Amino acid sequence: MRNVPVRWAALPLLLAALAGCRSGGAAATDAKAPKPTGTPVYEVRLDDQLSAASRATTAAGSSAFTWTLSYGSAKGTAVDRTTGTQDYAKDTARAERVLDIPRRFPEDAVADLGGRSGAKPVPEVYEVKGNQVDYRTRQGGWLRYSSQASMDVVDRFAGILMRAGDAAPFGGTLAEVVRNADAEKQPAKGADGSRTYELSVPWQTANDALPASLADAAMYSDRDGLVSLTVVLDGQGRLTRASADYTTLLKWMHEGGVLKGVTSLKADYTLTGHGGTTVPAPTAEKSGTLEDAEKALAPLAEVKPGACASSDTGLGVSLALVRTVPCGKDADLRVFGQVKIKETIQENPTGVADKKARERCRSAFRSAPDAWVADAHPAGTYFTTGSSSSSSSYTGPDVEIAGDFTCFVRLS
Repeated sequence: MRNVPVRWAALPLLLAALAGCRSGGAAATDAKAPKPTGTPVYEVRLDDQLSAASRATTAAGSSAFTWTLSYGSAKGTAVDRTTGTQDYAKDTARAERVLDIPRRFPEDAVADLGGRSGAKPVPEVYEVKGNQVDYRTRQGGWLRYSSQASMDVVDRFAGILMRAGDAAPFGGTLAEVVRNADAEKQPAKGADGSRTYELSVPWQTANDALPASLADAAMYSDRDGLVSLTVVLDGQGRLTRASADYTTLLKWMHEGGVLKGVTSLKADYTLTGHGGTTVPAPTAEKSGTLEDAEKALAPLAEVKPGACASSDTGLGVSLALVRTVPCGKDADLRVFGQVKIKETIQENPTGVADKKARERCRSAFRSAPDAWVADAHPAGTYFTTGSSSSSSSYTGPDVEIAGDFTCFVRLS
């Protein structure tokens, strides 16, 4: 079951989740760009043209990109924009992400995006090399995430390892969707030889471009649904732009407890400088501050009450892992309780463990030393995060519920 952080008092449910990550072996450092397909993109079968375009884009060798997710609401639009460069031959990329949320944006959705409304955006920097991703913290140090980490933690890295893409060095964009899409009708041809495709793709395919915490909310649905997709290729059949409208999926996301108050969700991916873009050499290894994320991070559930931690890990909204730090300017949360639930009940177990955890965190908040909760932001507000499970027998009404939860306050 997903981790489900829960606000108390005026702040409702806050979801955190992980999605699938790119699998594979060690980081590729000397890969060669594949040669262009023998058949030009526009001469292959219509339903093969977009996958052929993905190969032609890779064969160009490099590109600059901009990846944007726009979350519309009655209170303004939040924009999550990543810009960078990528070298297909070396399987490397460098990117900078900025999340800009307007001050009056729906509070629930602010937490789901992992940002702060009205705050000055703080750029996040990522370097990708094969199947490993380096993240620069706000203090200037680097954390390295690798798909070669031990099995007990690699799943928790999924939210950041998705940035190591399959269709392009930088993943988690519409490049992944385009590669797996089938054109449905002949594209419109531009005067410059470009082609514009209008099509629809199953939501299961389109989800490859969504952040883990949002995609997961719809993954449990068994309903059908389509996402409209527009793809533009240049005269040589290389991808130059893709856009998608995910608004039709918002109903499912709202039912899953995320993005409440958001009324539109659109994505846009643009590529320029095919073959002529230079990707800066990685700087993390030369910084002298590079740490192995597996060693540097710890589960939030293991942080002792009274201790502080930083969620500045590059893992997005997930609090599965944090950096334990001294209480002070580098800390953004403080734990005041750890709660374990293990009980037998005779009723529908849905949400029971979460409710009991909130009740126990409320008691812990009221009895916690002032020093542990005085700097809570917003004042008087605390959070509960954790996971639960339930099991029952065929012979009786008893249901076993269990869960591990952490009670904490945000410090900034």
